[in-house]
Amino acid sequence: MQKVTCLFGLWFVAATGLTGCAANDGPPITEVKSATQMQEKMSAGAMVVHALDAEHFAKGHVPGAVNIDYEKMTLEMLPAEKDKPIVFYCAGGMCPVGRMAANKARSWGYTNVSVYEGGIKDWRAAGMKVETGSSSGPRP
Repeated sequence: MQKVTCLFGLWFVAATGLTGCAANDGPPITEVKSATQMQEKMSAGAMVVHALDAEHFAKGHVPGAVNIDYEKMTLEMLPAEKDKPIVFYCAGGMCPVGRMAANKARSWGYTNVSVYEGGIKDWRAAGMKVETGSSSGPRP
């Protein structure tokens, strides 16, 4: 009996790993590839989320972005409308936090989620305006 239970457990892990979970079915997370594309998303009404802590946010963020620290992010911090466009970003380069925050939102059922992998580093390099300080844009 123990062998059957073990085999079932291995099958279940393999099956869910290959097919994914129902919570993740739906549109994939899209990638914002440039500062110009980020501006287009913002003009179209996307919520822009700086996913690092308040200290990083205060040093420089995309104008109008809200600061939602990935490590403290809760469902209540995001819009009630699950189809509202949301773009997550972090420092850029090798920073995984924007992607991690986008994955978390996606797991909560958000269907219009993007990540700006270039982050604030790419934003600055493109010569875009950067805000400093701790005031955050409007929350949902």
